[in-house]
This record gives sequence, C-alpha cells and structure tokens, in this order.
Amino acid sequence: MSGTEGSGKEKSIEARKLALVEALMALDRGEDISAMEAAVEELRENIRARQLVIGYRPSGTPVLKQRFLDRLRHTLHDLNHDEYVSLHDLEKRAADW
Repeated sequence: MSGTEGSGKEKSIEARKLALVEALMALDRGEDISAMEAAVEELRENIRARQLVIGYRPSGTPVLKQRFLDRLRHTLHDLNHDEYVSLHDLEKRAADW
C-alpha cells in the first residue's frame, strides 16, 4: 500500500474528489463553469447553515439554523395538511387537565 492510499472509505472519498476535479477540468464553456461556481457556493452555504448557531434555548443549548429550518418545514407541512391544534381546541383540552 502506498502512502497516498488509506482505508477503503478514505480512498473512496479521495477517488470521488478526483473524479469531480476531472469533470471540472473537462468544462470549457463559461456558462458551465458559472453554473458549477453557483452550485459550489450553494453547497458551502448549506454546510455553513448546518453549523450556524442562531440562538440558544433557555437551557443554554444552541439552536442550529438547519435544525430550526427543518422544524419549521415540518410545522408548515403539518399546517398544510390540517395537522394542528387550534387555540380553541387546546383551551378545551386544557380544561380537562
């Protein structure tokens, strides 16, 4: 095994990176390169968003932007499918507590 070879997983990632670089090197149209630049920037933003702290819970644990957005999407999905409890229904339920 040479010094550049690692475990199977690392080798696979390195091979995939090399394939991406080779695909980029084959591009010769400015529009294609611009599209790839935009895709790379979007990927970078997605990675940054997953790690971005946008606030803290009362317990002190951080709220990550991506988790917040995921929960918001889930909530919007529930609302769009009429899967929610209205304030009136919540008050009626709370009366029995």
